[in-house]
Amino acid sequence: MIRKLKTPPILSLLLVLLLFSFALRVYRLGDKSVWWDEGLAAWAARQSLGEIAQWTAADVHPPLYFWMLHFWRLGSGDGEFGQRSLSAGIGLLTVAATYRLGRMVGGAKTGLLAALLMGISRFDIWWSQEMRMYALAALLAVLSLRTAIRFWEQNRLTDALLYALFTTAGLYTLYLSVSVMVVINLVWLWVLWRAKERGRALLRWSAVQAAVLLLYAPWLAYALGRIPTWSSASPVALDVFLRIYWTVLTTGIPVNVESYYRLTLPVLAIFLSGLAAILWRGRRDWRVRRNAGLFLLGLLLPAAVVYMVSLPKETFFYSPQLAPRYLLIFAPAFYTLLAWGLTSLKVDRRGITAIILSAIVVGVAVYGLLNYYPGRVLLDDYKALEATLRAYQRPDDAVVLYTDKDWPVFAYHHPGRWWGVPHAQPMTPQSADAYLAPIWNEHQGIWLVVTPYAGINDPQGEIAAWLAARAAGTVEHRFDDKLLRFYARSQARADTASDLAPDAPSPRPVENAADNIPRLIGYEQPVREYQSGDAIHLFLYWDETAGTAAEFEVSLVDKEGTTWQSLKISVPEKEPARQQVDLLVPPEAPTGHYAFAVQPLSGGKTLRFGGITLRQQQRAALTVADVNIPHPLKVDFDDGVSLLGYDLGTDKLHPGGTVYLTLYWQARQPVKHRYKVFTHLLGEVFNAASGNFLWGQQDNEPLNGTRPTPTWRVGEIIIDSYAIPLEAQAPAGLYALEIGLYDPATGARLPVLNDEQQVKADHLLLTHMPVESD
Repeated sequence: MIRKLKTPPILSLLLVLLLFSFALRVYRLGDKSVWWDEGLAAWAARQSLGEIAQWTAADVHPPLYFWMLHFWRLGSGDGEFGQRSLSAGIGLLTVAATYRLGRMVGGAKTGLLAALLMGISRFDIWWSQEMRMYALAALLAVLSLRTAIRFWEQNRLTDALLYALFTTAGLYTLYLSVSVMVVINLVWLWVLWRAKERGRALLRWSAVQAAVLLLYAPWLAYALGRIPTWSSASPVALDVFLRIYWTVLTTGIPVNVESYYRLTLPVLAIFLSGLAAILWRGRRDWRVRRNAGLFLLGLLLPAAVVYMVSLPKETFFYSPQLAPRYLLIFAPAFYTLLAWGLTSLKVDRRGITAIILSAIVVGVAVYGLLNYYPGRVLLDDYKALEATLRAYQRPDDAVVLYTDKDWPVFAYHHPGRWWGVPHAQPMTPQSADAYLAPIWNEHQGIWLVVTPYAGINDPQGEIAAWLAARAAGTVEHRFDDKLLRFYARSQARADTASDLAPDAPSPRPVENAADNIPRLIGYEQPVREYQSGDAIHLFLYWDETAGTAAEFEVSLVDKEGTTWQSLKISVPEKEPARQQVDLLVPPEAPTGHYAFAVQPLSGGKTLRFGGITLRQQQRAALTVADVNIPHPLKVDFDDGVSLLGYDLGTDKLHPGGTVYLTLYWQARQPVKHRYKVFTHLLGEVFNAASGNFLWGQQDNEPLNGTRPTPTWRVGEIIIDSYAIPLEAQAPAGLYALEIGLYDPATGARLPVLNDEQQVKADHLLLTHMPVESD
């Protein structure tokens, strides 16, 4: 009777906890841009099962997750939310499995607390919102642990089969899952030692392990000769690794770990106290010690494997950069052990101490989660560009990605066929001809996607020059740091370059347009959420068959009707059918909901349509009176940019050191285009590795991309910091520190002006710095 009375509250709490955990994993699930690894997973999922197997055999991950994503996307579609929902569902199952594991070893309270810690873990939520296999590997690891314990205790065939299934699936998901098998087998040696019939126990367990190896053998036989050998690792000190590991487990935050000691160290003390309580309870029950040892070994051994694999070395496999995602696999074991320890603390009769300590642990986890979701932003990286391709590309047109450094991200957005200019290949007129001629001769035109990396291996622009020399006409579309250029092979194709393709997607209709602006038939916007300072690429669709030439004002307005940005546009009598309008969100625009508005300049009603959500990210503007510039200057660049001075945080510089530079910018007038800042350390000795005198460099948009130049307010001071690494092989000598700005899409530098506002140079020499040998 007592059990019947207690069961419903436990089940109710578990259901609420699972719903809450699911909400945390689907909230803003689709509101982050696909990154390189995710794009690779999405690309792989579009292949056949055999092609996935062939590709993964020559890659660094087994195929199971990609096979699952292949089938999942058939129902979910190719959107960010749909494809990531597979990982979100897996993350939810991991929370449920953690409850079952915790309940098995410590009772219902342990299970609920373990599930709560897993459910609110930023670490697990993070990888439950990615198109990657790590959440699946963690789920299969916890299921392997649970079924292994059940089999040891009950010797049931069902548990043996499930263990073999989950363990094998883990090996087909992540090669690191072999550590799960190693941990379980090491603890099983203790089980064998305690067994009454060791011969039968050895036979049963050996049969289960043999089943796992037999199930995995086909993949090993297929992949062993194909798995690549490479290394991208860089040395990481053991103490740094341990601090990152512990901070990620407790807060989910992998950077600036020193600033979280006040949170992570108390959790460490609580964890050790709980572990001591478990071992004290287990002094008379070896099964308690066995389970605690299983979880503790699972916490330590895979981490040791990750650390050793990440060390730079010659290897038959691969040595990746140390990344927190590799540590997720045994996170459920940590949260279970932590919860078990908390529920084992019997300091007072009512358990108040355990409740307070549990609240501290939960509070640290929640603190780590606070700034997680604001960082999920769906950028318009390739979305507007791909929308333009869909609108204009004809079946006989080719698409060339220039260069293919971030090809998985492009491939995610562009599922059609494309060619990539190899990023690592220096381009000459001969190699450009050899690469482009076959593509050019087989198509009516080429859509060239110019990325910011184009100038790295093709600084002379050989690809663009080859196409321009042969094209009958060109059309260019600009999207922040990328360009989309069409090169028509014939005049007939050039004449139709701005005509919508017959299979172009239909735009969103504009309500009440027929009564106010009859020619406006629809619009298209790539994303629905922007940040202050972003550029909105809005596309308006006009009826080419009706009306006369007219001028309009396109605006961004808030709910009260206040205009925050506007742009005057001209619409010819017949062209264009699709018109790109770029509206820059002012940096001072507040958070809220906004709409677009179109009004004829000749008079008439304003038509409002569409909508975006804006998130304010900018601080209050600084003025000259607010800052102290150690090295004042007054250097004007073109397009309204001025440098007021700089500061150096480096007194002595040695090879392998870092120059800390702060630049103080100001806009004399509104800056029209986006620019990147380059910072160079140029030595007196030629650098054979780079092919020039460059020994240190850092390029990025101001404030690490958070304050693009068009967002600068006139008179505002932009404090822009850089950490320029000097190569370890740099010789001693005098080094020039030069800076400048350039267009990331074309590589063209922004001119430096003299006092008469005439072009003076394309860079600015700030100072010279001595480098002393070690």
